[in-house]
Amino acid sequence: MGKYKSLAFDLDDTLLDTSSLLVPLASQRACEAMIAAGLKCNLEECMKARQEMASHLSHTEIFTQIVERFGSPQKGKAIHDALESFYNPEVPSVLPLMPGATENLLNLKSKYNLYLVTAGSLASQIEKIKALQIEKFFKKIYILNGFIGEKKELAFRDILMNESHDPESLLSIGNRLSSEIRDGKRIGADTCYFAHGEHVGEKPVHPEDNPDFTVLHHKDLIPTCGL
Repeated sequence: MGKYKSLAFDLDDTLLDTSSLLVPLASQRACEAMIAAGLKCNLEECMKARQEMASHLSHTEIFTQIVERFGSPQKGKAIHDALESFYNPEVPSVLPLMPGATENLLNLKSKYNLYLVTAGSLASQIEKIKALQIEKFFKKIYILNGFIGEKKELAFRDILMNESHDPESLLSIGNRLSSEIRDGKRIGADTCYFAHGEHVGEKPVHPEDNPDFTVLHHKDLIPTCGL
């Protein structure tokens, strides 16, 4: 089996190509919600501003900055409505996994304890998981509420407690330096940065934001991480 006993996978832009399949329409709906709440710009300007900030900011920060930049008589409502619209997208009943992800999950499930650790709207994440039909691969699925500041570190610590193994035996795999990588490092786990999606331009802010491994495609995951 090697060094690791448990693997924690992120969902969005790690197993599901969320940036391509769901983000464009979700972004439009978020901008429309802000404009309806009085945002003083048009849809094209709002969409362009969101795209410019997407690589390095959370969407709470993005929508707040958009409202500050263009102005609105209902700033709080504009931000709230944008977040509600963005994190509750229209999810198709069937979604594809990213190329190579199914093969990896089938291979790794026979060797490791697999966990899914995702964050966002509970209802939306459940819809995505059902549409992907991936429940069968995971020993447990964690859906954290980022709106109230829940960090993936909470799930990682729970995994270590339940599995009774050292942090070094856990590998966190995800596309956000500020989430799966940082939170994994903070509990002592190894990390693999899946460089995909609109956040791919994110820069390290803390020492823990530097991953042990980096991959661009699922075909590289097993050989690069020694799985």
